[in-house]
Amino acid sequence: MLPIPDLLNRESFLGIDRKALSDLLGLAILGREIGTEFHDAMADAETPDSTWRPEFFEEDLFVDRLIEESFELRIDGVHYPINERFLRRVLTATPTDLETTLFRQEILRELDEDERLLAAARRLYRELFGLLSLHRTPRYHRVLDSAAHNLDILKQSRLVIDLMHDLFESSRSGLRRLHEGAVAIRETDEYATLVALLDYESRLAELNLVITLGADGRIRGLDVRSLEECRDNPFWARPVKRLWSRLRLGMGGYSMSNRELLNRVVERVYVSLSPALIPLIQMLGQLELYLAARAFRDRCGERGLSMCIPEFRPVDDPGPAIECEHLFNPLLLGQEEAPVPCTVRTTGNVPITVVTGPNSGGKTRLIQAIALAQLLGQSGLYAPCSRARLRVQRGLFVSLIERESADQVEGRLGRELVRIRTLFEEMEHGSMVVLDELCSGTNPSEGIEVFTLVLQLLRRVQPVAYVTTHFLDHARALQQNHTRLGLEFLQVQLDDERRSTYQFKDGVARTSLAALTAERLGVTFENLSAAVDGRRAPTR
Repeated sequence: MLPIPDLLNRESFLGIDRKALSDLLGLAILGREIGTEFHDAMADAETPDSTWRPEFFEEDLFVDRLIEESFELRIDGVHYPINERFLRRVLTATPTDLETTLFRQEILRELDEDERLLAAARRLYRELFGLLSLHRTPRYHRVLDSAAHNLDILKQSRLVIDLMHDLFESSRSGLRRLHEGAVAIRETDEYATLVALLDYESRLAELNLVITLGADGRIRGLDVRSLEECRDNPFWARPVKRLWSRLRLGMGGYSMSNRELLNRVVERVYVSLSPALIPLIQMLGQLELYLAARAFRDRCGERGLSMCIPEFRPVDDPGPAIECEHLFNPLLLGQEEAPVPCTVRTTGNVPITVVTGPNSGGKTRLIQAIALAQLLGQSGLYAPCSRARLRVQRGLFVSLIERESADQVEGRLGRELVRIRTLFEEMEHGSMVVLDELCSGTNPSEGIEVFTLVLQLLRRVQPVAYVTTHFLDHARALQQNHTRLGLEFLQVQLDDERRSTYQFKDGVARTSLAALTAERLGVTFENLSAAVDGRRAPTR
């Protein structure tokens, strides 16, 4: 079995369906139009087991939107389409094995530090993309000379394998697997046959020709001195043998041109080599992830925002669970003004942080940014902050947005309580939990009771938790006795005019500033009275 040049997992893993992809490769060489089937095969690839469950966070963190708006790939001015489904599958199957996260980080670091290696990765991606594009070429584009087209596929396959071998030998990270995979492929009989066929096709014979020129520069004569066929090639056969083969086919009722015979040989060589190409299809999506992540980082840099490769604390480290400097929410990059970074740091290693402050003060965006920093950082990619120290989380549970549907049975509170029950029944111990406006869909006395219940139960599952609330009086009461539940408190920092600075400091907010928010949005008695009077029908 050839080694798998897996660039995402510490233990090499082939997620794509080997048999299905082998069938696709075979059908492509025979001329079937396969459209997006390669794309679909990569998107449906399996991932190693993870305790992170996408249904608990992907919609609330808008993972699809994050990929669509932030991950793109341009090489030498050419835009390459991203396989968004593949990226989503990788991000939502977040590894809980720290060694896998560190394995991916080391690849990113080496690409950051070595421009030569980065250029090699980009070139390999281009040629891999070209190889798949040849497979997807519609049949009507190649019907005139299928042999030439299939030879192009073999040539491109050899180029990809040789680039893997030649460009990544000095790599110290997981990129060296590309070289090791190519070494194994080049040692096979199938590769030797491929080389022999391509050499035979490009150098059937050597012709020694003498050209005589006149004083006016015109050709006066041609003298063929020698014509030698490349007899050392395994595909060379004596003229008599070639003639006998053609006669035997003719007597059997088969009439084939030299081009048809060549195409049969090309198909046979390709079919024998195709098992070695299957892992390379997966490799395309993996290279795409790293190169697109770098483009994401560069785009943030153009807005004056820094991204970093986080440091991860050991599980038994008693230090803070989260430290993020200049943290920002990447979902806000599409706005005209760049998001405002802030710094967050927990005190305990399994903290429950209660976040308070006015509406539109940045509470929801903050806890969303924290969850995205954990998701991206633990996935082995850049986190949206200038510096980060994190801890591997066993899972992520996010409840930020409320979706209404026409056929829902429960009201808002009922649906929220169902989510809370799911949290405690199914969430792994040692996970990150992010809850926004907990129990705001009921009267304060009942909401506070459920709010307190959730905090007490959270302490038992040892999470890193962030919970926003407008129950300010109750939050201040909890602050007086916070050590029992191990609570920490953050509040929105206001300027002198009591407007949010989108920064956060310790403590509990004194007011939600509902009146100021209403005034900012034009919801005052005077404004609305004027609107009502302006629409009143005139009396006669």
